[in-house]
Amino acid sequence: MNKKIRITLRPPIKTNYAYEKLRCCKNCHNYTVLGEDICTICRKSGLRPVAELASRAAKRSLINDLLLTLLLTLIAILFSQTFQLMAISAVSGIVLMAVLYVAQRKALISRTSIELGKMFIRDRERITEGLVRNLEIAAAQDNEARSYELMREIAVLIRNDHIRKLQIILLQSIMLRKDMELELEPLLLENFDPELAAYIGELTKIKRELIKDRTFQYVIKYEQQIRAMKDGEDILAGVAGAAVRMKRYVLAYASFIARYARKLPKDRFLRLYRIVMENPGSNWGALKAETARIYEEKYQWDADFQQIKPRSNIHDV
Repeated sequence: MNKKIRITLRPPIKTNYAYEKLRCCKNCHNYTVLGEDICTICRKSGLRPVAELASRAAKRSLINDLLLTLLLTLIAILFSQTFQLMAISAVSGIVLMAVLYVAQRKALISRTSIELGKMFIRDRERITEGLVRNLEIAAAQDNEARSYELMREIAVLIRNDHIRKLQIILLQSIMLRKDMELELEPLLLENFDPELAAYIGELTKIKRELIKDRTFQYVIKYEQQIRAMKDGEDILAGVAGAAVRMKRYVLAYASFIARYARKLPKDRFLRLYRIVMENPGSNWGALKAETARIYEEKYQWDADFQQIKPRSNIHDV
């Protein structure tokens, strides 16, 4: 097994929408999601966010509408047969342009969205080609941290198991730490993957808050395959330990937790015991009896457990 390396991962740049990471070169129209300053195709500094380009296009479109209104006003004035008609045409044109300007300012956001949609449809192939080049650049990096950071940016727009698998492989080559900004659910694969299972196992030790419903469902779906792995039962016990942080998870995955409750460390079992004891009316199934057995065998004389006051007898199964 390759020795894991110590590195620092930079946190991702957060955006409200995925497309905000996409940029286009104004010179060669190459698209990219990577944070380079110079376009990798034309070697010029012309990269602009697509939202900015769409906003400019929307403003140009609105200006064209104003110019068209002005042109029609001038034509009306030119063909007016009396001074009174000329004045009416001029005033009407000015009022119309003012109303149009106010309406345009209010409609700028929606007009920008329309232009953005047109850009994505028109340049679909260019965007795809640019993202493929991004993926090649990321895969060619000698630095695992940089490669993962680039893959993470690409994955915002390309969501498939191939990219997820590459990210997981890179993460498994890194010594993970609690202070790193890691992710899990965006990396879940459709099929069983031992690297992903091992990654989940590591997160149960350093960032169990990342383990949520989709991960529990993935682990339960492939429980037999994970159990067959080296340290597979420890991974499953770690996931069960992550579940006991919330009563909702304990209820939803009670059968799974019951199968690995005996392998929980003391602090995790204490949390489980407290939840079960304090909610005797909930439907715990086999978990209630298993919790009682483990308590009697290992913790009935433990002072930490004596502080928990049962609301009813846990032994009434």
